[in-house]
Amino acid sequence: MLRKEFVLDRPVVSARAHVYGLGFYELHLNGGKVGDHVLTPASTPYEKRNLHDTYDVTPLLRQGSNAAGVWLGNGYGQRFNPYGFRWLGTKQAIVLLAVTFADGTRTTITTDGSWRWSDGPITSNDIYGGESYDARLRQQGWDRPGFDDSRWHSVRTTTAPSPVLTANDAPPIRVVQTLKATALTQPRPGVHVYDFGQNIAGWPKLRVTGPAGTTVRMRTAEELRADGLLDTTTNRNAAATDSYTLDGSVGAQTYEPRFTYHGFRYLEVTGYPGTPNLDSVTAQVTRADVASTGTIHSSDPLLNRIWRNNRWAMLNNSMSLPTDTPVRDERTPPGMDVQAYHAAAIREFGMERFYAKYLLDLPPGTALPNDAHNAQQPDMGGGSVSLAWSLYEQYGDKSLLARDYPAMKSFADANAATHPDLIWPDDRGFGDWCPPVHGPDAGNGQGSPTTGQCFSERSLVNTALSYRQTSDVAKAAAALGLQEDAAHFRQLSSSIARAFNARFLDATGSFYGSGRQTTSILPLAFGMVPDDRIPAVGARLAETILGKDNGHLDTGIFGTRYLLDALAVAGRIDVARTILGQTTYPGFGYQISRGATTPWEQWTYESNMETHDHAMFAGINATLYTRLGGITPASPGYASITIAPQVPAGLTRLSASIDTVRGTVRSSWVSRPCTFDLTVIVPVNAVATVSVPLFGTAHVRATTGAIKLPGDKRTQPYSVGSGTWRFTADHCA
Repeated sequence: MLRKEFVLDRPVVSARAHVYGLGFYELHLNGGKVGDHVLTPASTPYEKRNLHDTYDVTPLLRQGSNAAGVWLGNGYGQRFNPYGFRWLGTKQAIVLLAVTFADGTRTTITTDGSWRWSDGPITSNDIYGGESYDARLRQQGWDRPGFDDSRWHSVRTTTAPSPVLTANDAPPIRVVQTLKATALTQPRPGVHVYDFGQNIAGWPKLRVTGPAGTTVRMRTAEELRADGLLDTTTNRNAAATDSYTLDGSVGAQTYEPRFTYHGFRYLEVTGYPGTPNLDSVTAQVTRADVASTGTIHSSDPLLNRIWRNNRWAMLNNSMSLPTDTPVRDERTPPGMDVQAYHAAAIREFGMERFYAKYLLDLPPGTALPNDAHNAQQPDMGGGSVSLAWSLYEQYGDKSLLARDYPAMKSFADANAATHPDLIWPDDRGFGDWCPPVHGPDAGNGQGSPTTGQCFSERSLVNTALSYRQTSDVAKAAAALGLQEDAAHFRQLSSSIARAFNARFLDATGSFYGSGRQTTSILPLAFGMVPDDRIPAVGARLAETILGKDNGHLDTGIFGTRYLLDALAVAGRIDVARTILGQTTYPGFGYQISRGATTPWEQWTYESNMETHDHAMFAGINATLYTRLGGITPASPGYASITIAPQVPAGLTRLSASIDTVRGTVRSSWVSRPCTFDLTVIVPVNAVATVSVPLFGTAHVRATTGAIKLPGDKRTQPYSVGSGTWRFTADHCA
């Protein structure tokens, strides 16, 4: 803990605190924590740039004596995974308090040699291991004026972590929700287990009364064993244990960790004095505080649950960087996962500033810290290329696209030079990472895939992704007015498509590569299939799903992401409902039947490498908006919109809405035996092109308020402006 006392000799009218501390920090003023940010500062390549936070502290300062304090934890320290950004230096902080007085004069209070430091009641803290707090070591009033710090130590100044200290404008991490337990059991004497009903990222908050020296331990996990005790398999080497030692104060004491977090649904409490109840512990849901911008609701409860589970996983893995999982001893930025689900995330949540920061931390051509081997791979390092374009398409910020374009261009050109035949080798990258395993135990979800079995279709997948990324670079160049670049990358992407078809399209022209689902999903979804071969490839894909794979998915990270897109292109959206409606292995429904509240890393329940809170398969949510809801931006920032819903048989109702930079876009439809009703909301300063699904002989009527579009017609599509429009198709007339 660091502290400094200072005197303000005039009334204060305005004050700002700028602070940065490593590994984690809390800022205190005059007896309390400043602000509601947690797990600060934002994780970055610490040797390259450091992001400070700014707080309005006007109400916290007063004329006369004041005290500032900074509490420091280890953060992403020595034990943190080397594939994440680690801080390996000493605990340190920099603070600037800028104060404006009522008479217009100003003063500043900064960190200097006059500050003092001492150890505090947090006796250990680790991002994986948890935190230990001994209340007997509390120094009451340490952050107030008048505290006796004569036994504290003098600080020393040190070299800045990087040459760049700049303001953090990414969404802060906050406690965004408090969950009460839905159940409390005692599987063994003295061992109490709480079920919070939802897999979350965050920590427990304890309320307890008892004698001094009593230590309460809280350990978290995603699953339970058959005997009701924690199953910590997916924690791997993360101890995920917090402890609180009471100081004997009168009345209830509360404790929650400051410098760690966990991924969990279940909490084990031991050492609790007396008998805990449901109110003794709550779960603090913690993540980047991004706004919810997307909503899906349909007539299918299972589809709604898949959508909701996927949303939780994306949020649980959004801290100051996207993470692979909040559970085990990784929590590193996963380039491949983000590539697969970012299109869903930017529809579900306000992610522009979150991903803008991420693209500075890991620009195109980087995969993970200290992972040069995979940096140029389309499946790992190339994800940021498509992310940069997706952000422009969703939010319309050309300056952000211009910032990222040089790295996008360099990545695409370097890969074309490295592989002049434009075909990626089959011994590099990850491919369609972790499709289902098949074997005698797989149907029971007890398969045991090895890392080697998780690699799938690497050459085909990376070549297809290379085409997609190069096409995105061409679109970015055109948007920035770089016409020569745009022509170059359009030609390059066309060459990749020709090479892809020459290498992978079967002589019959009906399937690609091995014939596994993903091999046709990606070229269909990316527009690589020659026009005259789309019907045959689409029909073969549907036959494979419904026949060989018995109506189940057989896809990994990228095949799952683009599954519905491919079926829509093939005119077989009906198969989407079949494949998403399965409750047996493998599929989302199988996971849900096993109690999943977030999607898993693998389709099997148990393997030698899995967590049950992984967002890599959550990308399918994007197509719930773009295909079933039919909402896509036709120009950046939804200035023009295409609304063309596709309706699987048996799904009678679906509503999709996205809060865009121009306002809410909504597509809501109801399918009845003889009529189809589509209601569309177009925001102000936007136009939409609407296509109404037609079945058989149909007449369409379209109105907004009292205004009716000219005539009953089958002509598609309709062009409409802002407002609420209703389209009705009569199929039985």
